[in-house]
Amino acid sequence: MMIKTKDIQVHIEQLLLDPNNYRLFGEKEVASIPDSDAEGLQDVTLDKLKGQRLGELKDSIRNHGFLEMERMVVRLLDTTENKEQKDDSKKKFIVVEGNRRAAALKSLEKNAGVTLSEKMKNLNVILIEGDKEEIKLYSATLMGIRHVSGPKKWDGFQSAKLINDLYIDGKSYTEIGDILGISSREAGRRYRGYKAFEQMRSHPEFRDKVEPRHYGLLLEFLSPSKKGKEWLEWDDAKFSFENEERLKAVYKAITPSVDDELEIKNPGDARKFVSLLDTEYVSDLEQGESIHGMPEPQDLKETGKLKRIQSFISFVEKNSFSPEEYDRLNDLKESIENKMED
Repeated sequence: MMIKTKDIQVHIEQLLLDPNNYRLFGEKEVASIPDSDAEGLQDVTLDKLKGQRLGELKDSIRNHGFLEMERMVVRLLDTTENKEQKDDSKKKFIVVEGNRRAAALKSLEKNAGVTLSEKMKNLNVILIEGDKEEIKLYSATLMGIRHVSGPKKWDGFQSAKLINDLYIDGKSYTEIGDILGISSREAGRRYRGYKAFEQMRSHPEFRDKVEPRHYGLLLEFLSPSKKGKEWLEWDDAKFSFENEERLKAVYKAITPSVDDELEIKNPGDARKFVSLLDTEYVSDLEQGESIHGMPEPQDLKETGKLKRIQSFISFVEKNSFSPEEYDRLNDLKESIENKMED
């Protein structure tokens, strides 16, 4: 990768918020916005970023000034007019890393009665240079270090969207893991979760009820060590659940009902639902019974023991045994009697 970086100083008005910032992706699929439209969408992008907890950041800037310990990372706006601009002070740059900080400064600048210092207006930033693919890969690596495996983690849905985009670009799970600092297995798990989310988003009955939180709930049904994948008949070639009837039962459980009650409110509820699939309660779940009147996961171990005991009793009743096997059964009988006495 022939990427280059250099330190430059730009005025805040030269910085454009990224309308494709992963923080802004929600339940609706939005096509990637070209650079030619980015400048015209700055007010919309700023309004969206105001929903990303800018209040505390703005208060910190007001009280302590703007600290440049972590400089913003930018790239040149990819339009012919901008690239041919001879006056460096008029060139525009898309913020790659640091959109919240840029949005906080721009928001303060728009506030009546707030005057930004020259230091806040003229910012030292890091410019990344290279071809389009090199910049895209570098940006993904940077976001992975900071927001997927790093200290300022995004919500799971946002990291899954990034993994999906890298997969579409032809990257393997191993390559994605190397870029983002996670294991290839984790990259694959999150990709499948995103595809399950996309499947719900395309469902004619539930697509208008989809929220980013549903990604995390559906992910619980894809755990390789649990029953969810089997019960919903996950197809790893199609990246979709194939049992439509059961899938609708899950969708109904994770979306509001007429009285706005949610059957599955959080990943803990989803894990309980999946745990119950391996018990005698599975038929109740399939009939729409509430999980909240059923045993908690930690109590299901006892239920599992009872099932194994009953299974063994049936096995003994249905079979005949050799003398050696009867000796072992007598040993078992003594062990059971001792347990009963205790």
